[in-house]
Amino acid sequence: MYTAKITELLKNYKEVISKPNKVSTKFYNGVYDRWENPVLTRDHIPVFWKYDMNPETNPYSMERLGVNATFNSGAVPIKTEKGWIHIAHGVRNTAAGLRYVIYVFATDLQDPAKLIAEPSGFFIAPLGEERVGDVSNVVFTNGAIVNEKNEVFIYYASDDTRLHVATTTIDKLVDYTFNTPSDPLRSPDCVKQRCDFIAKNLEFMGK
Repeated sequence: MYTAKITELLKNYKEVISKPNKVSTKFYNGVYDRWENPVLTRDHIPVFWKYDMNPETNPYSMERLGVNATFNSGAVPIKTEKGWIHIAHGVRNTAAGLRYVIYVFATDLQDPAKLIAEPSGFFIAPLGEERVGDVSNVVFTNGAIVNEKNEVFIYYASDDTRLHVATTTIDKLVDYTFNTPSDPLRSPDCVKQRCDFIAKNLEFMGK
């Protein structure tokens, strides 16, 4: 029915979509878990989306309509007792140039335009192979989902090339959002904030 190459592609596709995934043991920050494998890449695209399956009209098994970019998962702020939690992406300046990273912030339940919490730094930044792709050194997201167990699944793309997932819980997300200090924005103030943080820890550790 199919050419030998199309049959091979179908076999490879089935292996990709049936490959089990698990939480990565190479990353830990206590806020969320990164999962080991991307949940969407060009290899997850069905063969019949790209190839003419008919050997009469595609005798050389050529890819007719290629697909490479996989991203944009949709837009869910998350409602909590303390406020609306938003997961968004923006541009961050680094020594290596501009890069997209993911931030978290919260707004008032009654007035969503009112900012009530803004943790400093990034929430998720490109890590390892996530730094390489069509648009390098980029991660971004437009949404997350919450299940009946209050587990949060954050879908984020890296470099316009693949889609990943990170998982956390509502309790952890609320803790992170409302208990992480805001960014002082100025270098001297950031240094003071860090020194105060270290001093507080040293005092606790010395007890």
